[in-house]
Amino acid sequence: MIRMATLYLFMLSCISSISANELNTNDQMRYQSLIQEVRCLVCQNQSVAESNAELAKDLRREIKLQIQDGKSDIEIKKYLLDRYGEFILYEPAFTQKTLFLWFSPIILLLLFIGWFRKIGN
Repeated sequence: MIRMATLYLFMLSCISSISANELNTNDQMRYQSLIQEVRCLVCQNQSVAESNAELAKDLRREIKLQIQDGKSDIEIKKYLLDRYGEFILYEPAFTQKTLFLWFSPIILLLLFIGWFRKIGN
């Protein structure tokens, strides 16, 4: 009985650990690109490609399954955004909510230039 349970758990772990090798070359490149763009919500400073957290493993599996289902990158990202929110992607969408985020580097640069000119005079 114990052997059978151990064998069952081993088989289950082998099945659940999906490797990206089953994808064709184009899909493999999409998969690698997407898992680099998706942030691990547990680790927060790592992509799901780098993280070993259970959530990251689940997200890699979900992304792979959606690629196999023929979903586009946009559809996959929309699914992740709808389910986990804006924080899931390293590069947020250009929307009204993120307008300041996108333009803040330019605004800060202009402020620093103005500040340095004021100091120089």
